[in-house]
Amino acid sequence: MIVNGIDIDSIVPENELEEEIIEDLKAGRSKEVVTRCPPEPSGYWYIGHVKAWTINFETAKKFGGKTFLRMDDSNPVKEEGEFADSYMADLEWLGFKPYKFVYASEAYFDEIYNIAEKMIKNGDAYVCDLSAEEVSACRGTLTEPGKESPYRNRTPEENLKLFREMREGKYPDGSKTLRAKIDMSHPNINMRDPIMYKIARQSHYRVGNKWCIWPQYDFVHPMEDCLEGTTYSLCDKGFQDHRIVYEWFVEHGWGKKFAPKQREFSRLVIENVLTGKRHLKKLVNEGVVSGWDDPRFPTLVGVRRRGYTAKALKDFVKSVGWGSVIEVTVPYSALEYYVRNDLNQIATRAMVVLDPLKVVITNYNGDDEEILVENNPNCENLGTHTSKFGKIVYIEREDFSLNPPPKYNRLVEGGVVRLKGAYIIKCNKVIFKKNGEIDHLECEYFPETKSGNDTSGMKCKGTIHFVSENNFFEVTIREFKNLIKKEFINPAKSLAEGVNINEMLEPDSLTERKAYAENFLKNAKVEDKFQFIRKGYYCLDKDSTPDNYIFNSTISLKDSYKF
Repeated sequence: MIVNGIDIDSIVPENELEEEIIEDLKAGRSKEVVTRCPPEPSGYWYIGHVKAWTINFETAKKFGGKTFLRMDDSNPVKEEGEFADSYMADLEWLGFKPYKFVYASEAYFDEIYNIAEKMIKNGDAYVCDLSAEEVSACRGTLTEPGKESPYRNRTPEENLKLFREMREGKYPDGSKTLRAKIDMSHPNINMRDPIMYKIARQSHYRVGNKWCIWPQYDFVHPMEDCLEGTTYSLCDKGFQDHRIVYEWFVEHGWGKKFAPKQREFSRLVIENVLTGKRHLKKLVNEGVVSGWDDPRFPTLVGVRRRGYTAKALKDFVKSVGWGSVIEVTVPYSALEYYVRNDLNQIATRAMVVLDPLKVVITNYNGDDEEILVENNPNCENLGTHTSKFGKIVYIEREDFSLNPPPKYNRLVEGGVVRLKGAYIIKCNKVIFKKNGEIDHLECEYFPETKSGNDTSGMKCKGTIHFVSENNFFEVTIREFKNLIKKEFINPAKSLAEGVNINEMLEPDSLTERKAYAENFLKNAKVEDKFQFIRKGYYCLDKDSTPDNYIFNSTISLKDSYKF
């Protein structure tokens, strides 16, 4: 069976959703697969959202369908254009291109208002004068039914008149609501006459003061899906208890063929990662972090600035899978595995010395000699760059030891080591300062041992990186720890248990140090990614200036994740 150019019979379903889609298409219950991304522009996206967007876009693509991007902007109190703009940039970075982009406030609110009037006329909605506190008090509990509003049995004519007057601004904010007329004794509390519209005089970032009544999520979301032609409304398990409300509104508000289905997948929970716009906004507003794009933040703008790649994030969420039944907490090292794996393929190699120790090559008296360093052994297309070897070089302080531990294959007094891309050197003498610290090393080099043209026959176990005195500039290195302490494996759970967010924060999660970097790094652009040989992966930060290049530590070279 061919649907939109895709042979449905050839598709091997990877989860129960895809099994259902295949059945629907073959039975004619769906004409095509249409999904949507409906973010509320009230904050920045974080890592967990990548799972939602990957599922929506990849599912539609697999079946030859399409995905809408819709700003679900029905709450003017929280929403800002800044956040909406950031979502567009994030989607472009992730490589997802929506079929169409709309603002719900502009595209659908008039039609949704008309649907609400239709429901009033049909006796499925009524205007209620109870306050928010009174509505909550009458809702009941999981074991006790709710109490019907005294305004529940108004006639459709009276309700329609009041609702139109609400829209005209005749009543104070919060004085009236439009509620669905469902069942105040329903075992699912969400079905106990949910609110459809509230009065709130608040200027909206897109439609200004056009509306003083605003549709609420349980009503507006399914209606937007219907108007958009969505066939599968895919969301995380947090909305599972609302599915029955979604289906009620689809039936009573839409009531047409090819109505959308809500289906849920497990939320992406990562160890020691704090998510939730409310909590992240608090840290931003209190100055705990530098902004939404702080490299310690799990926001997409944050991890992107840190040096994570879009491919790594998508590969990670695909490895986690749909997970509709069991929700597990994934170790952060699993994400790092995919980040490290991608960077290994694309990052340019560079020699950067983080803790410099001066080395004088006593028998080298010529001009600095150029050497070639391979930019990435995994990708020939990245070519090489020129480094230099000379009279004075700098190595990592940890690459020399007066009292070496067992199996130490770096430089010791009287021992030899190879300088990467250059020559084997031997340490002949250690020069100390008056306070007993090492000032510098005096070494000799062996001209016949040049890398790629070694005719000496000398054996050397260790190779270390270096920079030449005439081929480095000082840079700033920002290094990070996880923002949340390791003992708080599930930060959201800890917050729910009453732990103060400040108690969970790792002290000194950001530190800075100076380092010596090869001069060719002066050509780096913001977000360019590098492997500092033998140290880890880094990227150039946006705070860099011509006088101060700042590199963010992305991830170490060592992989601790076990499949």
